[in-house]
Amino acid sequence: MADLLSKPYLTISLTDVCNLRCVYCPPAGENYHTPTTMMNPEQACAILDTAVALGVHKVRFTGGEPLLYPHLATVMRHAAMCNLEVHINTNGLLLAQNLAWLKTIPNLFVKVSLDAHTNAAMRRIAGAGQAKRVIEGLRQAAATGIVQRVNFVLTQLNVDEVPGILALCRELGIGLKIFDMFPVPETAVLWQTLYAPIEAINLDGEPAPPYAYTRQYGTPTRELIVDGVHVRIKNCQDGTRYHTICQQCPFFPCPEGLYCLLVTPSLTVVPCRLGEHLYRHCHDFAELRQAIAQAIQLYQESYFANLFHETHQDFYAASLNHCPQAEFEGVRC
Repeated sequence: MADLLSKPYLTISLTDVCNLRCVYCPPAGENYHTPTTMMNPEQACAILDTAVALGVHKVRFTGGEPLLYPHLATVMRHAAMCNLEVHINTNGLLLAQNLAWLKTIPNLFVKVSLDAHTNAAMRRIAGAGQAKRVIEGLRQAAATGIVQRVNFVLTQLNVDEVPGILALCRELGIGLKIFDMFPVPETAVLWQTLYAPIEAINLDGEPAPPYAYTRQYGTPTRELIVDGVHVRIKNCQDGTRYHTICQQCPFFPCPEGLYCLLVTPSLTVVPCRLGEHLYRHCHDFAELRQAIAQAIQLYQESYFANLFHETHQDFYAASLNHCPQAEFEGVRC
């Protein structure tokens, strides 16, 4: 179990092309700061094979918009053949027309980015008022059981949309993850005007067990059951997990930390989206394998350091409770 938890999941950004232009999203989506191109399917499958050989057990496909990638079915079927847990982030516009083959992928988890339940609000945020189209595709996909949750980025433009999105998730029996707006250099000025704190939505619910992955990587998430919906909240004010190498980054301390390992179409291995000093631009797959292995090592070092820290705290807390005559670091126990 420790080996599974200590391995980051792999994110593969298949294309920088997108059919929306969300105001908070940097150009090229998760490919920003890297040369833009489209990954060929042979590369994608080879990356999957490499990751599996190194012990990765979960992959997430993203973009841009991955449903615009012409070889997506081929690559996702290969991921399934590798016995990977397969996740895809999509804006949902093309979900309905791809549903027939998507539902044949085993162990698939679809996450639909939906920041508004009304066309008017979606037009403000994404440049296209097609919320109803996304919701229809979401309904059809949820009926097949492949949708895990809606991803919702909170901004000043959509605070009032949360109740409608929550009601939709309750109706469809799916989860909801709420992110506050993540500042990157390209959107830093916009962030100052659009950022809305998580407290602005005032969600009340019953606490749910913590998510194991974010206990060790990135920003710890808050887990709630709100009106029957499992709501996961990622708040950049909640602190994060770092590696000592993060201190070399000009953005340290950032609100993201080490969270997921990304490979872009240009064969750039990105252990951290902001930490460009960690980027490895690879020329062949031997170099790529080495770069992925080194990135995994960073995550494992971070994981075990965090695990030791938590165990260390628990040990001293237990010592304080059971040693009434002792003193630790000036605190009487």
